[in-house]
Amino acid sequence: MFHPEYIDPKKLITNEDILKLFNLVEKHGGVLRFVGGAVRDAISGFPRANIDLVTDLSPSEFSDMCDDEGLRCVPLGIQFYTLGVVINKSFFKVTSLNSEEETYKDEWKNDASLRDLTINAVYADDKGNVFDYYNGIKDLENGVIKFIGKPEDNINSDYIRIMRFFRFCAMFGKKIDRKSLKACIKNKHLLKKVSADKIKEELFKIMTAPYAVRALELLFDNAILDFLIAPPKDLNAMNKLDNLVKKLGIEKSIIRRIFVIFQPDIKRANRLADIFRLNKEEKDYLTALISSKLTITNFKDSVSINKSLYRYGKELCRDKWLCLNLDNPDLYNIRSTLNTVDSTVIPTFPVTGKDLIKTGADTKFLGMYLDVLKKEWFEKGCCLSKDDLLKIYKEQF
Repeated sequence: MFHPEYIDPKKLITNEDILKLFNLVEKHGGVLRFVGGAVRDAISGFPRANIDLVTDLSPSEFSDMCDDEGLRCVPLGIQFYTLGVVINKSFFKVTSLNSEEETYKDEWKNDASLRDLTINAVYADDKGNVFDYYNGIKDLENGVIKFIGKPEDNINSDYIRIMRFFRFCAMFGKKIDRKSLKACIKNKHLLKKVSADKIKEELFKIMTAPYAVRALELLFDNAILDFLIAPPKDLNAMNKLDNLVKKLGIEKSIIRRIFVIFQPDIKRANRLADIFRLNKEEKDYLTALISSKLTITNFKDSVSINKSLYRYGKELCRDKWLCLNLDNPDLYNIRSTLNTVDSTVIPTFPVTGKDLIKTGADTKFLGMYLDVLKKEWFEKGCCLSKDDLLKIYKEQF
């Protein structure tokens, strides 16, 4: 199916180097097209994905073209007919049409038939013309996630496509193609043969997608990943969290999502950090969120907030406050407390060992003196001044 001028080319062409590549391929008698994520996301209005390009030039013909034009060309995956080309400071990945079936009438449709989902088998040229061989645009518009051809055959060509099915359900899915879902469930055992890192990468993308809950429900209800991860305790909590942060105009956070749906202890947090590919900083923050003892009462007034900020910092206090209010309809109160957290300066304990030495304190007991004063200062809401604390020191010691 050919859709003339379906896409504004500006959504696909990010710089003049891409146009130069299109012109060079045409000059050498070939055709070059965008495919997959870039086209899909341009149509759907999503932020642009990485650019993938396909040409009807063979790898050797494309490589010869690069040599003739003085361009650097490097092999990326010859078994997949993929080369990389550098133009000025831009790098592009270009795949040649899979022409194993030389008698196939339409080599572009043949290439499309070898892709995973209908929404990922849409092509476009540099003029904005779109080529859709499997009604991918219609499926994208309707939110239907569907394998091309026979689902089981599609999955057997690359087992990770099971996870990609759920990932795109999390990104675009409004309706589930039952045949495709059934094939994923029937063949879920094949995922045990897939690299754990590949599965974790897909899980991370699912977890950060707009409709993550829908995809996670399908995954866990059908025990797709029972060999890797235990089901979350409260998936609906993610919906509540997402609705709350949307109303407040706050960005979504994978850490908050993991925290509210899994409600993990420290041991499980370490496992989840590995599964969702969290870096050390993210893992440490998830652990801190779990370890914090904050409750609603820790935000009841300015004194309580002062103490919470001193102990845990602003980011953790904000996130914990959000997670504590998933069922609170009082948006004004939630926002007001967040504003107080944001506007409050994190308290700093005002007394140092040098201050005590100036008063004649015995240096052998400085640590003990400071601990006592810090405890007093904290109990009073972190509001006592240096003079207040030095007066307490003189009275007690």
